[in-house]
Amino acid sequence: MEPSVDSREYRVVFFCPTSSAQLEHIEAPVRRVLTRISAPPAELAPLEAAGTLGEAGWRVYLVRSMTERSAAHALAAHVTEAASAIATELDTEVLGLYVDVGSDSARICRCLPDESPETFAGRRSNVLDRTAEWLDVNPASLSALFHLGLATDEEMDAEDRFVETKLREARELMQRYRQGK
Repeated sequence: MEPSVDSREYRVVFFCPTSSAQLEHIEAPVRRVLTRISAPPAELAPLEAAGTLGEAGWRVYLVRSMTERSAAHALAAHVTEAASAIATELDTEVLGLYVDVGSDSARICRCLPDESPETFAGRRSNVLDRTAEWLDVNPASLSALFHLGLATDEEMDAEDRFVETKLREARELMQRYRQGK
């Protein structure tokens, strides 16, 4: 039996073109893969907070575990299979993304019907950058989707540090202003 894995530590999402993204057509292939691999039950939850992605023509669906065992963790090794099945079902391009929130790893696959999937794996920031490139969106929109920061202090350039400093100062001034009222 698979040990209980905290489902908050793993994310599997599928990006589907808005024009063909009907939940019932996406759930069926994912459910078949989950059943085949004996994964815990899960549901696909549309992420409405993906504003920039929606404007770019993408719908985002999160695999949400229905038990304490993580369906996303179980599905991690099968993201390409699930994304390929969705692409075939919808007859369009689909991207499947797995992110290990607790570590610095992720994997993305790009699937088109009747073509071999293209995959990319590595450090989370590199994979999110590739995902943004494939989706033609800003990488920050993906970072917000996962509530992750893409850049660490070591990766920030002087301009980023300047902006962060000014934002921190503005927050401190606003807090002092509010306390003075």
